[in-house]
Amino acid sequence: MKSAIAAIPFLLMGSSMAAPLEKRACPNIHVFGARETTAPAGYGSAGTVVNLILNAHPGATSEVINYPAAGGNSYASSVQAGVKAVTNQINSFAASCPNTQLVYVGYSQGAQIGDDAICGGGDPNQGISSTAAPISAAIGNKIKAIIFMGDPRNIPGGPYSVGTAKNPGFDPRPSGYTCSAYASRIQSYCDSADPYCSNGNNPNVHQGYGQEYGQAALKFVNSKLS
Repeated sequence: MKSAIAAIPFLLMGSSMAAPLEKRACPNIHVFGARETTAPAGYGSAGTVVNLILNAHPGATSEVINYPAAGGNSYASSVQAGVKAVTNQINSFAASCPNTQLVYVGYSQGAQIGDDAICGGGDPNQGISSTAAPISAAIGNKIKAIIFMGDPRNIPGGPYSVGTAKNPGFDPRPSGYTCSAYASRIQSYCDSADPYCSNGNNPNVHQGYGQEYGQAALKFVNSKLS
């Protein structure tokens, strides 16, 4: 499913494209979903939780974060492009629908770009030196719930950490870091066997968070929405 944010913003509802935003009432809830590295264009593994939220809230809408999701030597440039995409798409939607409650669901690299865009703090390993949060506090206040699954920036033991991971991911935040402005609105899922958000050796664990924690993520999101 491709994002419909272009010159005229569109919304995605389920698998069909909705009418232009300015020609319809703004939704109460809008979900942004960002896929994992090398997943084809669409929601990727973030789609499990995105769809759970849409099904639980009739009338809610969603859109894909349009970014390369590339790996290997292109990973850093992909993260940089992703942070810009998250920032631009959230800013654009919030400007058009200022009263809509926003939700972000990011999986793997999709979690990393959301983490960097929303929390700031820089990401020097990926060429992001500025520590200022790209998304302003005023826009950030509209983001009511944030779900990270398999975030490479994971450090265990934080106030929003969920799962069995005891070790950090391959591109971790500094020890003791907390995204304090959003701590009550984040859940970050990571298990110890995950080789990307922790130091495990089972890639299947990395792909399984939607099934393992999807309902818990939905319950958390529901608790933050009105």
